[in-house]
Amino acid sequence: MRWPLRYQILIPMMGIMVCAIVVVTLLHAWLATNQIKLQIRDQFRQIAHTLDEATFPLTGAVLNQTKGLSGADFVLVDQDNEVYSSTRPDYVPVAVKLEPPDWNQLRISDVIETGDTHFFHTVVKIQQPARTKELRYLHIYYPVKAYREALSNAIYPSLLAGSIALIVVAILATVIAGRVTRPLQRLDRKVAQIAHGDFHPMILPARNDEIRDLSISINQMAELLGDYEDEVKRSERLKTLGQLRGAIAHQLRNAVTGCRIALDLYLRKCADSEQDETLQVANRQLCMIEQYLQSFLENKAGHFSSFEPVCLNEIVERLMSLLEPTARHGGIKLINESVEEPMTVQGDTESLEQLMSNLILNAIEATLSVKTDPDSQSDSEAEVRLKLFPGGPESVILEVTDTGPGPESAIVNKMFEPLVTAKKDGTGLGLFVAREIVQNHNGRLFWERRGQQTCFIVELPVFQVEKVCVEITNR
Repeated sequence: MRWPLRYQILIPMMGIMVCAIVVVTLLHAWLATNQIKLQIRDQFRQIAHTLDEATFPLTGAVLNQTKGLSGADFVLVDQDNEVYSSTRPDYVPVAVKLEPPDWNQLRISDVIETGDTHFFHTVVKIQQPARTKELRYLHIYYPVKAYREALSNAIYPSLLAGSIALIVVAILATVIAGRVTRPLQRLDRKVAQIAHGDFHPMILPARNDEIRDLSISINQMAELLGDYEDEVKRSERLKTLGQLRGAIAHQLRNAVTGCRIALDLYLRKCADSEQDETLQVANRQLCMIEQYLQSFLENKAGHFSSFEPVCLNEIVERLMSLLEPTARHGGIKLINESVEEPMTVQGDTESLEQLMSNLILNAIEATLSVKTDPDSQSDSEAEVRLKLFPGGPESVILEVTDTGPGPESAIVNKMFEPLVTAKKDGTGLGLFVAREIVQNHNGRLFWERRGQQTCFIVELPVFQVEKVCVEITNR
C-alpha cells in the first residue's frame, strides 16, 4: 500500500511530537506527585516538632486547632496506650509494638481503614522536656481522599496543558505537512503532464525557497524537452521530405518536360502562336518549373558552392510577367512598387527567383482566400504589392504585401517549418524553402501584420554599389 506523501511526513512528525509531549507531561506529573508527598511529610514533621517542643499541655483543644491547620486527625496516647487527648474520640489506636521514630524521621506510608474512611497512618514520639519527661505517642491520621485531591490539583493542570499542546501540535503539523506536500503534489502533477507531452510552464509559487527553485528547474526542463521534441519532429519531417523528394521530383520533371516539348512543337507548327503572350508565359513557367525540379534532384536544396552577382530588379520584372496572369485570373491586382535603382546581391539566380516566386504565390493565394470566402467582411481591394528598395548602405529589402487574413494562430510559431500548413491543398514547403534560401544567402526572412495587410520581408546583404545590370525602364 502506498501512503500519500502528506501522511509520510505528518505521521512521523506527529509521533515524535506526541511522544515528547507525553513524556514531558508524565515527568511533570511524577514530579508533582513527589512534591505533594514531600510537602505532606514535611508539614507533619513540622507539626510533630512543634508539639514536641511545646510548653503547654497537648489537650484536645490544641489538637483540634492543629487539625484545622493540617487537615489530619491526632490521637495522643501514653506508653500504656491510654488516650491522653484526641480529635476523634471514636478512634481507638492500635497498640504501639515497636518504638516509633523521632519527629525528624517521620514518614507517612501506611494506609489503614477506620470505619468507612481510609487514612495514611504514622506514629511519632512526643516528649515535652519543658513540662514532663513522660514519653507519649502521637498517632497521625491523614485522609487518603485529601491526599488524592491535592494530587489532582497538581496533576490535572499538567494533563490539561499537555492535551492542549497535543491539539496545537496536531494542527501545526497538519498545516506544515500541507505546506510542504501541496507544492510537491503540484510538481508531481506537472512532471506527469510533461511525461504525457504537455510542455507548458507551470506557475511559479510565491514562496522563495527550494520549492520555487525546483519549479524553475522543471520549467526549464519542460522548455528544453519541448524544443527537443520540435527538433525531432522537424528532423522527421526533413527525413520524410528527403525520402519523397527524389521520386516525386523525377516524376514531375518528366511530366513537365513532356508538356514543354509538346508546347514547343505546337509553337513550331503554328506560326501565329509565337505572338500569343499567354503561350509564351506558359512556356516560361514550364521552363522555370523544370529548372526547380532539376535543382531538387541535384540535391541543391538551397545550398550553393559558388555565388555570382544577381540583379534583383530583373528577377522581379521577370516574375511579374510570369505571375501576373495568375493574379489577374483571380481578380487580384499585382503591383510592383520597386525602386528603379538596380539592387544587386551576391547569390544564385534560380534560388532567388524561387524565393520570390514562393512569396508572391503565397500572397496571391492568401488574397484569393478572402475573395472566395462568403463570410469575409473585408472591404479592401484585393491586391498584392512588391516593393524592392535599399534597406541601408549594406542591405536590400524586398517586401511582399497582401490583403489576406494573415497566418492562422495555430501555425504562427511553426509556419517556416517543413510540412506545416493551414491550407487544404498546401504542402507546407513554400515558406520552408524560402527561409532556407534566405539563410543560405546570409539574409533574414520575417513577417508582420500591418493593419488589414500581411507583409513578408526579406533582407539580403548588398553585393556592390555600382550598376551591374541594365536599367529596367529602358527596355
